[in-house]
Amino acid sequence: VAGGDEGSDSDDWDIGVVRQEPQLLDQMWQMDKNEALKKALFCGDVSLIEELLNSGLNIETSFQFGWTPLMCAASVANFAVVRLLLDRGANACFEIDKYTVLMAACTAQASEENILNTVELLLSRNADPNFTCRKQMTALMYAARKGYSRVAAFLVAHGSHINAQDENGYTALIWAAQHGHKSVILKLLELGADKNLQTKDEKTAADLAKINKHLEIFSLLSLAANHLQGRYQREKTVERDAICKFLTAVSDHSIGSYSAFHDIEVFLHGLGLEHIRGLLEEQDIALRQLLTMQKDDLIQIGITNPGDQQKLLDAINDLQVEEKKFEDLSEIMKLELSEDELLKFLQQLNKECSKLITPVQTMNHHFLKNSHKMVLQWAPTQCYVEVCKDVICNVKKLGEEVGKLKDLV
Repeated sequence: VAGGDEGSDSDDWDIGVVRQEPQLLDQMWQMDKNEALKKALFCGDVSLIEELLNSGLNIETSFQFGWTPLMCAASVANFAVVRLLLDRGANACFEIDKYTVLMAACTAQASEENILNTVELLLSRNADPNFTCRKQMTALMYAARKGYSRVAAFLVAHGSHINAQDENGYTALIWAAQHGHKSVILKLLELGADKNLQTKDEKTAADLAKINKHLEIFSLLSLAANHLQGRYQREKTVERDAICKFLTAVSDHSIGSYSAFHDIEVFLHGLGLEHIRGLLEEQDIALRQLLTMQKDDLIQIGITNPGDQQKLLDAINDLQVEEKKFEDLSEIMKLELSEDELLKFLQQLNKECSKLITPVQTMNHHFLKNSHKMVLQWAPTQCYVEVCKDVICNVKKLGEEVGKLKDLV
């Protein structure tokens, strides 16, 4: 057709014009809506999300890595958005590559209150707390690794297996210990977590805490014996071996870490007497001093509740029964030594030496906090220095004698 002869309705007018097929336009519009939904999810724009869903957007639409809108909302613990999506039919049990919506919520970077509310909502919609990812980790393990103690307790209360192990043998307690989450450890121990379970390379929770320089956690797990574990599962909360383990605690942590870790905290926690800790701290009462008190002494310092008094007196009595006089070891020398008797002698010697470490650490901790009293109120320190030198000398002699004994045997 010659130029200028085209009709107004001629198809020749379309030469050079790119046409969009209806299907392609729909795809582009869908992509725009998906992008808008993604932004709305992470911004928490409930009204926009609702508008997009009302426009026909699929509630299970797939984003990058196969995540659904619910997975995205759970990963930021946006309770309002999660509730909207669930109410609109989103699948609370959705998982991608065995990673669930519940796991995403338990690893969210948000306030624990928001995470707890989100987890509670998901569980109410039948999310499985014991579903495992490819590494055999549960939602509880993820929560413990992140340090969410309330979330961990809630999961256990709703059927999560507290001592489940992943592909490397890690439990929730071990994950918490590796990452230094003390509050999670205390809560899991109360709920019955087994601190003696080992990873595949034979490491306990205490071992992992020590390896990762969480010395306060290491001390806690070493000191926390059966009286701390399963406190809500048994009526009797104090056992003699637990108290003795407490007082023969590990001694290879620094003064710095010891000053951060209050031995009395674990002791009171195991007895269920955390509420009197402040009272004892106000009066600067150390554990060793507390364990020498009688009923009248407890009343005098303000512990007037009969139940609290009885728990403390029972613990003190158990300790006194368990402790033996060091001089009793000399009785062995009156006998003809057997192999068993020699071993018992060495074990008792080691036990008594270990017991001496704790009060010295307690004294060091006291003076670190109250050095001004020594400087301003006490007599010159030379006499104390001389006694300390004598103690060091005696400890050295003891080491030499034990070394000779080692060489002889």
